[in-house]
Amino acid sequence: MKNTLSDQKFKIFWDIDGTLLNTNGAAAIPFALAVSDFVGKDLVIDRKQLSGFTDFEIARHLLSQVDIEPTMQDISKILDNYSDRLPSHLKKGKVEIVNNIELTLDRLHNRPGFEMAIGTGNFHRGAQIKLSHVGLLKYFKNENFFCASEQFWSRDAIIKQAKISLKQNQIGVVIGDSPRDILSAHNSDLIAVAVPTGGHTALELAEFNPNFILEKSWSFEDLMQCLEKLL
Repeated sequence: MKNTLSDQKFKIFWDIDGTLLNTNGAAAIPFALAVSDFVGKDLVIDRKQLSGFTDFEIARHLLSQVDIEPTMQDISKILDNYSDRLPSHLKKGKVEIVNNIELTLDRLHNRPGFEMAIGTGNFHRGAQIKLSHVGLLKYFKNENFFCASEQFWSRDAIIKQAKISLKQNQIGVVIGDSPRDILSAHNSDLIAVAVPTGGHTALELAEFNPNFILEKSWSFEDLMQCLEKLL
């Protein structure tokens, strides 16, 4: 007999930027300012080039451009500076929730067999600030945040930690908008669902062989059909 959604238990790991929300550059500004403070020189973030990078990787990349090899503690100090600046820049910017994602999260949150989690390259405080700004923080328990840190600074390491959190017979699904989301899901033997709602088109994402690609204007019903097909 074919399995149905009601027969399964899922834990969905959501990426943030480009998947749940778009800051439209509002977060890149305070990040660049924080790194610039550290080096004493103005730096600019290429958002397309650094799509899918973790906060730690972005900081290391920017610092490498001025021949600085930072310690993890250096990067943590930069990220503290960034997170202090972030709320005011989000308020001034044009931050948007992707599609009708609040309705999707609300329905999943109350649906038996589904557990919501975050799997992101943001560091923890930055992730919480962004989600709080758009009213989505309430859908995620603190223990279900898998974020960049000094110990788990790469996306692969973050998603491997996410996989470890799975309960018995729980299916792990990574939903993200970048090639790195797809690759990290594959590397941890998790299902990769790609969404072309960030900096990459469906064609660009397809090159990395996700298990499924949702349309840019996907809905809750589309996600349910996707999971049904994957079963």
